Amino acid sequence: MKGKGLCVYLHVPFCAGKCGYCSFYSAVPSAGDIEGYLDALAAEIALWRDRLGVPALRTLYVGGGTPSLLPFGAWKRLIALLEGLGDWSALEEATAEANPCSLSEGLLALWRSSFFTRVSLGVQSLDDGELKALGRRHDASLALRAIERVVRAGLRVGADLIFGVPGQTVRSWAASLRGVLEAGAQHVSAYQLTLEPDTPMGVQDPALPDGYPFYRYAQWFLPRRGLLQYEIASFAPPGGECRHNLAYWRQEDVLALGPSAWGYLAGRRYANPGTLDAYVGAARKGFPGAEQTGETLTPRGRGVEAAILALRTRWGIDRADFAARWGLPLLREVESVLGAVPSRHVRDDGQSLALTSAGMRVGNAIWAELLALEEA
Repeated sequence: MKGKGLCVYLHVPFCAGKCGYCSFYSAVPSAGDIEGYLDALAAEIALWRDRLGVPALRTLYVGGGTPSLLPFGAWKRLIALLEGLGDWSALEEATAEANPCSLSEGLLALWRSSFFTRVSLGVQSLDDGELKALGRRHDASLALRAIERVVRAGLRVGADLIFGVPGQTVRSWAASLRGVLEAGAQHVSAYQLTLEPDTPMGVQDPALPDGYPFYRYAQWFLPRRGLLQYEIASFAPPGGECRHNLAYWRQEDVLALGPSAWGYLAGRRYANPGTLDAYVGAARKGFPGAEQTGETLTPRGRGVEAAILALRTRWGIDRADFAARWGLPLLREVESVLGAVPSRHVRDDGQSLALTSAGMRVGNAIWAELLALEEA
């Protein structure tokens, strides 16, 4: 079921330095960069206000980069700009990403006094050797203190963790999972380390351990601590899911703000200019349409994508809703593909089709079969 209101993703492109595995766009800010970014953001928000009027805003996610790296004064201006974007009275959730090294008590108080409700913390590991291998700037003790600080501030906290790190063991992975929960994390996102060739670690091409035992352990351990797997990489208690992330899996409209941000509006997937310089330059020109790239999906393509995205979640494909939106013939094709998948990987209760825990572990192969329906 789609929620009412617009979801917003804002990209803050600044980092203290580049982690060895990171392929997201970010840059170390030079003099004037933060002010130029905020000026461009003000122009972009004004543009969308002209186009959308005063939209009702439902979720906000401020990602990066490292949003917590912004100075306190810059954050005050950023919040003021966001307040002018639309109507926040029905806001369900607002998340800010943070790193342990740059998370201050003052910033947490500012977030708590505005509209933010949760913090997504880049813990990645509670093993100092693994953190060093990843090029992280914090140690395990600082990460644990950061989680506790967020909890004391009265905000919900999610911990991002990475598995498949060089030298990592299931024992150290288990300690990281257990440690973040004991410190107070209410949400865990578990990502397998993948290395793009243009990243420092990708150039080094180190041997990576098989991710399967780590992922399977998370699927076993976290539900026993009350965190259900509600999405391919995310675990939370019932009702504690990240609502902004669910908007992506449910094909809800997401407005993209900031350099390199991707959005989805009215069936069109689009991207903002990919670097800070290009973004600031586009703002000076009034953000002409040529500055944005993207694609408009065909109805069939949107339907196939809807099936794949739904299968990323524990709720899966609601047959009645899918047939109403995309047609009974496409539903039958999806059912045919899933019918050929071993029964231990798919749960079918008559009303919905969803992947089991075992199915989540081979999800990429299943989605590839469904993706072929786009060309059928």
